[in-house]
Amino acid sequence: MSERLDVKVLSRREELEALREPWSALWERCPAATVFQRPEWLIPWCRALGPEEVLALVVRSDEGLVGLAPLAVHRIGDERVVALLGAGISDYNDVLAVSGYERAVAEAALACLDERADAWDVADLHDLRGSSPLLLAEAPPGWSDEVEKHEACTAVTIPEGTGPDELFSPGLFARVARARKRLARAGELRVDVADAANVDELLDALFENHRARWRSRGEGGVLDEALQPFHREVARGLCARGALRLFGLRLDGRLIASLYGFAERGGLASYLTGFDPELSWYSPGLVMLASVIEHAAREGARTVDFLRGREPYKYDWDAVDRWTYRRRLRHRGGRGAAREVGQGDGQGAVQAVMSGEASPEVGLARLLGAAGDVAAAARAIDAARPAAGEGEPAARLEALRRCLDERRAACATVAAMLGAHRDARVAGADARGACQSAARLFDELCGRSEEASVAAYSLGDPEILARATREVIALLERWGAIGEDRAILQIGCGIGRFEAALAPRVREAWGVDVAPRMIEAARRRCAGRSNVVLAVSSGVDLGDAPPSRFDLVYAVDSFPYLVAAGAEVVDRLVAEARRALRPGGELAVLGYSYRGDPARDAADVARLAARHGFDVLVSGERAFSLWDGRAYRLRRIEDR
Repeated sequence: MSERLDVKVLSRREELEALREPWSALWERCPAATVFQRPEWLIPWCRALGPEEVLALVVRSDEGLVGLAPLAVHRIGDERVVALLGAGISDYNDVLAVSGYERAVAEAALACLDERADAWDVADLHDLRGSSPLLLAEAPPGWSDEVEKHEACTAVTIPEGTGPDELFSPGLFARVARARKRLARAGELRVDVADAANVDELLDALFENHRARWRSRGEGGVLDEALQPFHREVARGLCARGALRLFGLRLDGRLIASLYGFAERGGLASYLTGFDPELSWYSPGLVMLASVIEHAAREGARTVDFLRGREPYKYDWDAVDRWTYRRRLRHRGGRGAAREVGQGDGQGAVQAVMSGEASPEVGLARLLGAAGDVAAAARAIDAARPAAGEGEPAARLEALRRCLDERRAACATVAAMLGAHRDARVAGADARGACQSAARLFDELCGRSEEASVAAYSLGDPEILARATREVIALLERWGAIGEDRAILQIGCGIGRFEAALAPRVREAWGVDVAPRMIEAARRRCAGRSNVVLAVSSGVDLGDAPPSRFDLVYAVDSFPYLVAAGAEVVDRLVAEARRALRPGGELAVLGYSYRGDPARDAADVARLAARHGFDVLVSGERAFSLWDGRAYRLRRIEDR
């Protein structure tokens, strides 16, 4: 977004309270917002549980208030922890951002933290839904970044047009009917819904029923005396907004079960329940929840969200898990980005070979890119001999020198290709422009050496490339990702080496690439293979690849170019991969970036998985002996 935004930092909670009405108007414009981002929730939280000072960012554009990042710094032990307001008792935390401003608001929040790095130690952003802008925004250079699954929030879907008799499975419907009959024999049943007149009475009953139920189990529950004023203020405020759904089940006028929830945007969220444990034989909780779901359906709700927690009773209603995520960021003081492969004087490449981190082939490709020509690469190897000493480091250094000496002509070609690659590393005006520049570059490189154009470490040698190809195929076999009944699609297929090798082992092998000359080379390699489909793509999508068709979408050393083209390109391609995969299909990313920062890469992949509905099965595995690419394995999940 090129529009200039005005970002103001509020440091006192009184300033937030003064923003209440614009804040409410902003909430209404944010379709993904939940009740936990409303001022009616967070202002009482600040008064009852929050710190005196906040770190809230107010983001405005020409059209007015477009974003709010409600943060604060807490001291937990010896650490100063940045968290979102409401953390701890809110099931979904997030920023507020008008559609189109999500990334800008999240990036403004991280930039603000970067500017105030001396005021905090760790940013702990948890209970984020997979669609949260805070998962998408890239951390500033020099930060550590961890993303992990956090909590399962279970939810029931109410299909459109579902009738009253179709809301529950037959077995559950029978259980509810029996429980209602038992209660009806005990007295008159009625369900009340809170309004301004009875909200306090129903809250008192909720507090008592919740406390009694948990005491009967020898536990304290989550509603101690200190929290009750908070929830009373929240309930009154949400009631005035029409968003409170506080229910009370009466038996002969006595409130025997309660459910405290919220309604908005086509759904109902169940936050807290309670019932009189002395009447547990009558299943008042079951009757209460059935009545609430029926009420929600009558109001037109499409979901009932049980929020976090995997209590067994939730799954009786066919609830499914929708995970939230936790992102932890630490500022390490560094301001410069990690060096990319191909920069510097080449000593890093030599050291990587001596330590065993890189094979001689990969190390030599790195060295040629850094040194610029064969003679400079040879000097760098010779300069390292005194430090190599004896043993394994010396043996690896000699293997590196032998690799150079035996392939000097090929190395000269690779050095020139890497130089052209480096000189062409200029971002396009937009994502498509960057992809078009990449297409021109790879067409040129393919004309010099097909093998080296897809893997510089092959040094133009078909046998080295074949070894690397076999390593990748062995990994896919180990994962169970290929088979005669499988359809697979490669992002960035290059010269078709994988399609040619895998066609006999799968039902269909598709490949797309931005470079027309590479697709021509791929078609020559795969000539006669009727189950291979190859096509030129735009680089920002998968072209005509059909939806829900593939068991595996994979990328071998192509994601680094997507990362270089920008976060939006990566985001789009992962979304495209999900579109193309069948339920339960897998996305394999082999080599994510050339940034030299595995932790940052793993965090990026975890954020992308959360955003687009994947489970991360393998994160950054070093799976190969020849190639240094790290492996990521993601599986498409259906409920996000």
